[in-house]
Amino acid sequence: MNTMMAAHALPPSPTGEPAEADIARYVAGAESIDGLVAGGYLAGPDGDLVAPQLRAPQLRRALTQSVCHAVRPDVNDFYQEDGEPDDDWKQRRARTVRDHCAVCPVRAACTELALRDDDTVGIRGGLVPEELERRLLAEPDRIAAARAEDEHAASSQQARIDAAAAVQRLAGQYLGGSVPADKREKNRLAITEALQRRDELFADHRRNVGWTEAA
Repeated sequence: MNTMMAAHALPPSPTGEPAEADIARYVAGAESIDGLVAGGYLAGPDGDLVAPQLRAPQLRRALTQSVCHAVRPDVNDFYQEDGEPDDDWKQRRARTVRDHCAVCPVRAACTELALRDDDTVGIRGGLVPEELERRLLAEPDRIAAARAEDEHAASSQQARIDAAAAVQRLAGQYLGGSVPADKREKNRLAITEALQRRDELFADHRRNVGWTEAA
């Protein structure tokens, strides 16, 4: 584990396991997805705790450090072929899990993204289709909430982009002394309101992800 991640180890709860709120605060305070991967927090037992706290773009970012991304295995290794006997498929998929998934540093992120995408056809994060289906059936409320959070995060990001663009557009309309005073004042007020809206959206985002006001 690297120094940065060791200094911010997941805090244990009174039962010995990190509480969900503690995990959420930890993930929010992590410096980067790369740091989570380097610290081993998206594989093994820690991954099952951390990955559900991440948003879909973060999960996809993590997959850029997967074994599949690095070595480009045959995609057919992860799917049962048409007409392939079940026994042959079970042997073949066991090799795939052993050779690729078991050593992947982001296997928990891969599984979590598959669950949110309702993608249970092939092997994902070391889980075979039957296991992925059982996870979906066992965690419907949690997965639905994660999907809703992903949609909210995406819409919030777009709102911040639109607010920043509005400030730039209005600033471009301020043409100094060549514009009548009443129009300059109207433009100034519009820019002030747009700046306030932009700053409020970004402040809300910082608070929601656990950053300080100075961040």
